[in-house]
Amino acid sequence: MYGEAIAEMPAEAAPSPVGQPKRARRQRRHRIHGNPFSVLGPEQPPNWPSIFGRDAPLGLEIGFGAGEFTLELAAKHPDLNVIGVEIRPHLASSLNQRAKANQLANLHALVANANQHLGDLVPNSSLTLVVLNFPDPWFKARHHKRRVLNPEFLDILASKCALGAELHAMTDYPELAAVMLEHLESSPDFHNLTPGSGFAAESTTGILSRRERTHTARGQRIYRLRFGRESRDSGDTRTDASKTL
Repeated sequence: MYGEAIAEMPAEAAPSPVGQPKRARRQRRHRIHGNPFSVLGPEQPPNWPSIFGRDAPLGLEIGFGAGEFTLELAAKHPDLNVIGVEIRPHLASSLNQRAKANQLANLHALVANANQHLGDLVPNSSLTLVVLNFPDPWFKARHHKRRVLNPEFLDILASKCALGAELHAMTDYPELAAVMLEHLESSPDFHNLTPGSGFAAESTTGILSRRERTHTARGQRIYRLRFGRESRDSGDTRTDASKTL
């Protein structure tokens, strides 16, 4: 498997041994909070053809964390220029180092807040794939405004997606899952690609994140969403972008 060939993960991102003190385990927990509104994005819009050394369709992962999923995404889709956005600088730096070590020239990570900076990060109609894995649920009501997926964000995201582009999102938190599903199904720019309940039973990308594997092993439910970008006028989503996965 490709995952076995990926360069060793840095110590701060490695899973915590069971025998470690509680304090150490807390420091290594899955969710590490940071105020997304304090993040400074790029000073000017990135020149992606120059950064990647080629002009190719763009894929975007928002909040990639340890970056294992992002590495596999870039390896699985060499035709895509994969952008990773993260609010924690050390994680962006680490992912860029590992991308270089694994000769993944089609992967680049940067520090930015997707809600604040997406408008300047990529050109309109340039994204063919967007991934949002286990976003911070921000449990307290006063922090709900920090949640990534909201109607305003979807309006901007729609302008950045090519027709037929796909948005894949998942969470283990039922309340957040319901809110994300409601926002997406209320959007005139996206339609649900999963019939029935609206949630997919299995991975929608063919790649399992570490957290996804952890919850699956525990028998805990994961709420997976797969939506396609569609035209408000015709509802037609059949473009080359839909062939990404």
